[in-house]
Amino acid sequence: GNEPQGILVSGEVVIATDYLKSFLAGLRKIVGGRVGSYETLVMRARREAILRMKQEALALGFNAVCNIRLDTADIGGNTTNRKIAMVAVLASGTAYRIGAHRPAHEF
Repeated sequence: GNEPQGILVSGEVVIATDYLKSFLAGLRKIVGGRVGSYETLVMRARREAILRMKQEALALGFNAVCNIRLDTADIGGNTTNRKIAMVAVLASGTAYRIGAHRPAHEF
């Protein structure tokens, strides 16, 4: 029919750390090295954004998402007196219905 084969779906999330983790991460930035609390924050945000994108696809009747893109943004700019780190993650992809129109016999 005239139904589109795929549509854009997305999921967004903004997650913040607590004050103590932000303070400890600030100390780590001074001495150098990985900032584990920020890495954990970004991983959590990515998982949640992907989950929300999948939920949108399912709510619209789709059962697969391809070509997933993840974008991140630091919320609050580069102010030096900011107390809490926040990150925004947007997951987007193309949702499809697969398996519904397969041929009766596969060759």
